[in-house]
Amino acid sequence: MNEELEILSHSAARLFADLVTPELLRRVDAGEWPHELWDAVAAAGFEGAEMTAFAATVTRIAGRFAAPIPLPETILAAAMLEGAGLSVPAGAMTIVAEPIAIDAAGSLSGTARRVPWARHVAHIAVICDGTEGATLALAETARCQITAGQNLAAEPRDDVCFDGATAVHSAGGVSSALLHEQAALLRAAQIAGALEKILSMTVQYAGERRQFGRPIAKFQAVQHHLAVLAGHTAAACAALEAALASPGFLANAAAKACASEAAGEAAAIAHQVHGAIGFTAEHALHRHTKALWAWREEYGNETYWNRRLGAEMAALGGAGLWPKIVGPD
Repeated sequence: MNEELEILSHSAARLFADLVTPELLRRVDAGEWPHELWDAVAAAGFEGAEMTAFAATVTRIAGRFAAPIPLPETILAAAMLEGAGLSVPAGAMTIVAEPIAIDAAGSLSGTARRVPWARHVAHIAVICDGTEGATLALAETARCQITAGQNLAAEPRDDVCFDGATAVHSAGGVSSALLHEQAALLRAAQIAGALEKILSMTVQYAGERRQFGRPIAKFQAVQHHLAVLAGHTAAACAALEAALASPGFLANAAAKACASEAAGEAAAIAHQVHGAIGFTAEHALHRHTKALWAWREEYGNETYWNRRLGAEMAALGGAGLWPKIVGPD
């Protein structure tokens, strides 16, 4: 990690550690928008983090603290708008990667399912199918019909009906596949952060919880569980860092596939070591594991990305496969 990323990481960790408190999480669970947290994130400039290394770094830290804000969605929406030459509005945003119809006058139609945080944001960056190909449009949520929903982690995942809404502005020359791929990469970053958190929590708990007169971490079976949990965490983090170092479809797909697989395995181990206490409302573990289970599925789970990786590798043929694996000289 270079010096700039190191500074960003420490700054983000301090901010989220100070502001993502149990009381804040209780208020968010009750439906409140965390104004203080978002204002602090905006003041630090994290919502404008440059894609991809800076964005993934701050998103990874946010995932470590289960920060209840649409930070990766806002970062990605801003990057897509800037890349299309469109102005970026202030405030939190979200994205719609599934195509929505748009006509020549800029009128939108169709419904997007399970849009992250839609009820709490003022603008949505939408990939649209138009007469001239893929178009990126900026829509105001005030002009849409929103039906509230949530994922397993109780994060807002709302259905948004765009019928009757008109794009604030739009531009062509965009790729829905790229938006989906970048969204998956940022989810992989969130997963990596959450994995780091549950590894730390589980190691600490195993060292403190005593059974038969000694810490359970002294038992070989528990040590084996901790080693497997550490292995999954290391693999997901390494795959993410490889994607940031050498961006491209293969690396991005591998990062999400590896992260999604690790999410399921690691969450199960963490709960097995913690026992029943990890599921109680008073304990923090379940908040992170439920996030892992939810993020694992979003923008493609491990099965989806492994299939795409397999298809890509098969299409390369024998002569093209090895150079792709080892990279350039």
